Amino acid sequence: MEDVKYNYQDAYKKMIAVKEHHRTIEEIVDDLKKELMLVQEESFLVHAMQLIIELDFKATSPLYKHLLSPMRQTLYLIDVFYSIDKREGAVVMNEERWDRIAILLNEIEMTYFVNIGFPNDGDLFYDERDEKIEVSLVTFLGYFGNAVLSYEEQMLDKIMRYIKPYDEYIQSHYSFKIDDAIKFILHIRNLNNKKFNDIFRTYIDTYSFYDTHHEEWYKLIRKFKERGIDNPHDWCNQPELSGIMKTISTNPGEVNVHQIKELMDVEINPDCLQHILDFFSYDKDSLKGKTIYYADKHYSESHPLIMIGKKCICPINKFLFEGLYFRLDEVLIKEEPTGKYKQNKDTAFEEKVTEVFQRFFPKKTKIFTNYSIDGVAENDLLVIFGNACIIVEIKDCKFREPFRDPIKAYDRIKRDYQNAIQLGYEQCRRVEKILLADQDINILDADNKKDILYHLKKRNISNVWSIVVTDFKYGAIQTNLSMLLKKDNEALYPWSVCIDDLEVLFLLMKKMLKGIAPARFMEFIDYRERLQGHVMCFDELEICGWYLNDREQFKKYADKDIMINTTPNMETIFDAYYRIGLGFKNELDMEYKKHYKIPNYPRSFDLSMITGENIRGEYNL
Repeated sequence: MEDVKYNYQDAYKKMIAVKEHHRTIEEIVDDLKKELMLVQEESFLVHAMQLIIELDFKATSPLYKHLLSPMRQTLYLIDVFYSIDKREGAVVMNEERWDRIAILLNEIEMTYFVNIGFPNDGDLFYDERDEKIEVSLVTFLGYFGNAVLSYEEQMLDKIMRYIKPYDEYIQSHYSFKIDDAIKFILHIRNLNNKKFNDIFRTYIDTYSFYDTHHEEWYKLIRKFKERGIDNPHDWCNQPELSGIMKTISTNPGEVNVHQIKELMDVEINPDCLQHILDFFSYDKDSLKGKTIYYADKHYSESHPLIMIGKKCICPINKFLFEGLYFRLDEVLIKEEPTGKYKQNKDTAFEEKVTEVFQRFFPKKTKIFTNYSIDGVAENDLLVIFGNACIIVEIKDCKFREPFRDPIKAYDRIKRDYQNAIQLGYEQCRRVEKILLADQDINILDADNKKDILYHLKKRNISNVWSIVVTDFKYGAIQTNLSMLLKKDNEALYPWSVCIDDLEVLFLLMKKMLKGIAPARFMEFIDYRERLQGHVMCFDELEICGWYLNDREQFKKYADKDIMINTTPNMETIFDAYYRIGLGFKNELDMEYKKHYKIPNYPRSFDLSMITGENIRGEYNL
């Protein structure tokens, strides 16, 4: 997913450490600016790109020693850098300076979380406010702790599905069309991929060859010695290993540095191309003199191209897709002249969810959209697989940024939750009650309720499950519905999941399990319901990955009456398979992926870590 997941257990430990003695955000930002103002611009940006490129090595690299959310912290740091009125640019970034900067970044992040989690002068209230603060804190952590967690193909699908139909409006306001913007983004992807392969591919291939052919390595060493080259430090200068020296001497962040003329070398009308470049380019004066707050939107995320003389810093490709989608989506919601953009987007989103279910379940599965079973209410989607009924309600509702005040934040969070997950559940529950009433049921066309689409006999209803599919990821309040969901005591919990997570779960299940994938999904959703009320998780794919990696352990602990903390490495399986092709329609980079082997990923998990015994013991929780 190109983002290394946030470790919330480590975050809690650091937050407790900062709680007793924390400074104001403004004081910390001032110290951060003092460190940054001396650093040369290109040196700083190359270092920032290295932080993003090498995220896969977060666990072992000293670069990330003090950082818990390096993607978001790096984007924030770029904005702080360009907010400085006068930069001296006298030194290059070095290890000592970076260590000081990283410590300040960690202090800023923890100070925010302390202010949210301990608003009563660092103490609890010991009343219902503490429960509200818990909801606000976990939501704040999830909202600000991670960058957007989706694959490029999913963001590209959103652009084509929701934004492209408004090409004429976009061209009239920005002087480019979506197809040209996508062509430009793919052009930059090719530049980044080519440079990466030129610099690192030779090293990777050479290392891989000699690592698996030890006898060839010993032959090569003998050749070097026959040439009189005994010092291993000199071997990299020999023709057989020439690519290794190039790799060692190159900062990985330089992969993202290109000449502007390279950016312009693409078959797009020059005027149109310039407008696209302007759209993505970072205005270095826009933040000058301002105090940049960590929880604010990051300008560097929506304007990811940074010009330095005749060069351009082109960050990881996902920022370009995300910048295009989120900025145009926001404009169309506010300004699209017919006022129907949100309505049309909702319809397109429902079609997307339906497609995901249709592609996963076999053709014999009965799938009904826009149906009614009581002759009054309209419902979104019903899947009948064997004797199981899956009720699906689809919610594309905006989830607003949480307030810093935890009590006010709770009220906003709850309202947004009620408009999406709670409402979706209540709509599912109405259908559930009818399906479980031990009677034959007519499934009707919601637009013409006299039209019977299917007659469902009561003997063919054994299990009924409800799923609320959202466009947004709500974090812990979505993965553990007991935190906010109101339901009947006897009713089962629904499963609420973001469409992006549902899609990749279905893709990987089909890839790994082939024909038995639908049956295994029915097992998953059964045990997933049992986890509700005793799981702490900020990303549903951690739970999904746990099931796919260790099904028996997952089922065992789903039935245990203990609090379970999932861990970021549980979802590594999805990125591992993405490396060789996850199965998206028109998946990017397949010409490279078909040559790759699936990388190693964690397949078993420390139970004490899962159950949170370490944290509880250390802090007497």
